[in-house]
Amino acid sequence: GYTKTFPSVHLNHDIKPNLKARLSWSTGFGRAAPGNLMPGESANETLQTVTVNNPALLPQMATNWDATLEYYFEPMGTFSVGWFNKKITDYIVSGLDNGIVATGNSNGFNGEYGGYQLLTSKNAGTATVTGFEFSYMQQFVFLPGLLKGLGAMLNYTQLATEGDFGLGTGVSRKSSEVPNFIPKAANAMITWTYRGFRARVLANYHGNYITSFSATNAGLNTYRFSRSTVDFGISQKINKALSFTFDVGNIFKSPQEYYRYETSRYQSYVQNFITITTGISGRF
Repeated sequence: GYTKTFPSVHLNHDIKPNLKARLSWSTGFGRAAPGNLMPGESANETLQTVTVNNPALLPQMATNWDATLEYYFEPMGTFSVGWFNKKITDYIVSGLDNGIVATGNSNGFNGEYGGYQLLTSKNAGTATVTGFEFSYMQQFVFLPGLLKGLGAMLNYTQLATEGDFGLGTGVSRKSSEVPNFIPKAANAMITWTYRGFRARVLANYHGNYITSFSATNAGLNTYRFSRSTVDFGISQKINKALSFTFDVGNIFKSPQEYYRYETSRYQSYVQNFITITTGISGRF
């Protein structure tokens, strides 16, 4: 159990009628995955290690700074540029050495795993994430005829990371070393609307990023290759109460690919097929 408070301060200023500045300071936290809070163990007989969950894990704490400039232009559009900084403490590190399993029936494992290395997760590290992003959005209502229903959206985010991650060696890890932080990501979408009909094409991109970090063996670090996907969708308003939707995901069957430590050590390939979702929604 724990009690936390999360204060924040948000400021904004109209530099011009169509140019706004924003500045924010905020705090937050991220809990451990529920599976980590339940008693559990898994053994690797090849490496002679046994990994146990840690129900005493506390949440990761974060302090954030955000600054943004937003420009609005006629008739319907906006462009924004932002900078942000996130400081994470009590960073949850997995695979930390927790000693050697004793031998004998009273070793906590009914006599099994004697002499194995004991691994667990702890709140042991710190990390800092700094980055910038820009976003563009516009409805082209000034175009003639059917083209006035066109719209476009584009955003891009880039991160730089740094932290000790609980290594205890004084060595700082940088950029794309924080599990599940994506250093580069972008989205682009084109839409078209006409009366009750709407169509969209959405493209998504993310760069290489780490998915699993080992504090004891960098060769076990797992990364995900960069990936791009394209989705398509349409919707039709049948009447005031009913709407029909039809969506096609991953049109080009983009796979998920993973590697260990360096790109030449290919780990796995997951083929993702096209998904089709259709439905009718009602409002009564």
